[in-house]
Amino acid sequence: MTKLFAVVLLACVAGCAGSPTAASCPTSDPPTYASFGADFMTTYCTGCHSAKATNRFGAPSDQNFDTEADVIAHLDDIDQEAASGPAATNTDMPDMSGPVHTAPTTADRVELGQFLACLKAGDPAAN
Repeated sequence: MTKLFAVVLLACVAGCAGSPTAASCPTSDPPTYASFGADFMTTYCTGCHSAKATNRFGAPSDQNFDTEADVIAHLDDIDQEAASGPAATNTDMPDMSGPVHTAPTTADRVELGQFLACLKAGDPAAN
C-alpha cells in the first residue's frame, strides 16, 4: 500500500504541477496558433527547431515546432525555455548564436506562456 501511494504521489507531482511559468489562458481574446503561435514559432524557433532546418545549431532532432501538433507535443519544454508567467520568465531560448539575433520581448514571452496554457487546457479557441 505504501509503494502504491508513493507511485500515485509521484505521478501527480509530475502531471498535476501545471506549467513551468504558471501562465494561464486569458478568458477573453486568447492567443491562437493562427493569431500568435505560428508567427512566434517561425520568428524565434523554427530556424533551429524544424524538420527542414539544414543547420539545427545543436537543437535536438526530435524537437520540431513546424506545426501546431509539434508545439502541443512540446508545451512544457517550450514554456520552460522561452515563456513568461507569474512563476518565471524563461529566457534560455532562442539561442542567439543561431539564426535568430533578436530576442522576443517580455510581452511576447508572456503571450507565449498564455498561448501554451490555452493549448494545454485544450481551449478550442486556441486552435
